[in-house]
Amino acid sequence: MNKLKYLLILLSGIAPGITFGQDATESSFLGTYQVEIILALAVVVCLVALIAMYVLLVAMKTILKSSQVEEGVAVEDERQPEAVGGGAKVDFWKKFWNRVNDSVPVAKEAEIATNHEYDGIRELDNRLPPWWLYGFYATIVFSAIYLFRFYFLNVPTQQEEFQAEMTRAKEEVQVYLASLDNLIDESNVSLMKDEMDLNAGKAIFEQNCAVCHMADGGGGVGPNLTDQYWLHGGDMPAIFSTIKYGVLSKGMISWESQLSPKKMQQVSSYIYMMEGITPANPKEPQGDLFIRDDKAEVSSDATEEPEEVDKVIPQNEEAQLVDDK
Repeated sequence: MNKLKYLLILLSGIAPGITFGQDATESSFLGTYQVEIILALAVVVCLVALIAMYVLLVAMKTILKSSQVEEGVAVEDERQPEAVGGGAKVDFWKKFWNRVNDSVPVAKEAEIATNHEYDGIRELDNRLPPWWLYGFYATIVFSAIYLFRFYFLNVPTQQEEFQAEMTRAKEEVQVYLASLDNLIDESNVSLMKDEMDLNAGKAIFEQNCAVCHMADGGGGVGPNLTDQYWLHGGDMPAIFSTIKYGVLSKGMISWESQLSPKKMQQVSSYIYMMEGITPANPKEPQGDLFIRDDKAEVSSDATEEPEEVDKVIPQNEEAQLVDDK
């Protein structure tokens, strides 16, 4: 029996070492639930520490009581189901405690004493408490299940789990960015200069806006978008607001229900960058002169850049600027 116990101890110590000694990229239950397992182990350690403290207090109390008993007086066996005085039954928790500890009373320690003695301390052949043995057996069962799962079940490796986590994180980022795109409005819209966004804005413009403003922005039913004259403002918030809410009195519909805020920002940026190009058949200027203060980049077809003046000049007061165009 003792040899079997030693063998089980050896196996329980070697099995986890074999498993954890594998490639760090391989997966395991521990890799998936590290935080939960650590917390569970911490709780178990705390419980074991409390039980050990309680056992120590009980042992000290028993020793003190036995020291006060006169020699030759029988000491009650604490494992008996009945307590002293009228045969009163020991309550459930007392029975449970006696069963999981199953310790030998101090008065009977002579029965389990060995011949080994060191510095006046005699070694006892005491059995391990049941709670310790049950916990040890549980670790053996756990190691067997762990080894079976690790070597025989088709579980993902740690590297595969990492890739899956990264893929899921990227999807969550995309969802988050999409939610931010929906928050764009005329109060926080900004110019997009990235080529991908401008190409997307160009595609939206050619599909939805070219019918009224021409593909090159020169104007048709709608006004010319390549000059410096604007009916409703030529900065990004004004352009975005015009696209979003439309101008029903002029026949321009609201695109708020058909284009997302991100798409309206893209087409607004494309229209913003059209200023200064030379269309094939430009329409006469309409509205007020609006000269931007940021000198935004224009396409390679641009003929001139706007002056750096941040003000709106009425058309009738600056007619000479029309001739320059």
